[in-house]
Amino acid sequence: MAETHAYSAEPTRNPFRFGLALWRLIRSEPGESTPEAAIVEIGFARSKLGRRFARWEQLVEALKRHPRTAEALRERRVFGRIELAGLADLPVGSLGRSFADHCLTRDLDPNLVHVPPDDEIGWVLNHLYQTHDIWHVITGWDNDLPGEVGLGNFYSGQLGSPAFFGFMLALILGGVVWRKAELDPVMHAIAHGYQAGQKAEPLFGVHWDEMWEVPLDEIRERFGVEIPATSDGAASVAPIQAVG
Repeated sequence: MAETHAYSAEPTRNPFRFGLALWRLIRSEPGESTPEAAIVEIGFARSKLGRRFARWEQLVEALKRHPRTAEALRERRVFGRIELAGLADLPVGSLGRSFADHCLTRDLDPNLVHVPPDDEIGWVLNHLYQTHDIWHVITGWDNDLPGEVGLGNFYSGQLGSPAFFGFMLALILGGVVWRKAELDPVMHAIAHGYQAGQKAEPLFGVHWDEMWEVPLDEIRERFGVEIPATSDGAASVAPIQAVG
């Protein structure tokens, strides 16, 4: 039986639909705009015009310059559908349990989009989509406005600031202006996210499906991931409560 996904990996050919999704994305909180984000991201990542600006070829070349990510790119391994029900039964504190709790408490679907990994760029895009919320859990950035900014800049610090993340950051900052949101947490997220991404070992291409049972704290220590903190030193993301 073929796997099903909530959104097609083919970009919409309707410019009005894309424009409406872009408008709604700017006006909405990140956690409330999943459909719009998917339409905009796929349009920018997969359309001919979007790929020209995103310059995925440059990202692929950057990945080839680091031994660990170069090996992942040569292997182009795809792990299968993520089943949250099974991960939720793992021990509290493990990567798999933390990821399942993260997704279930926020009603997130880790199998939202599947990009056919038929070539290097396709595999890179599919891997980024499939591991996005795994990176949220490992880096400690939540799915709110500062959290998406922080993770976006963590990506930039790790992957050499690809144009795609600059485009998404610009949209998020446009939303900050539109909603008159507080700017201080966003600026903190920009600075900390980028610096933490540069300091950490590469998270791209890791076989996370082989590490579900590993304690999350051990993974953060292994990869040198610095968790974001507020001005009073408390973690900016509250500890995830176990579900069930």
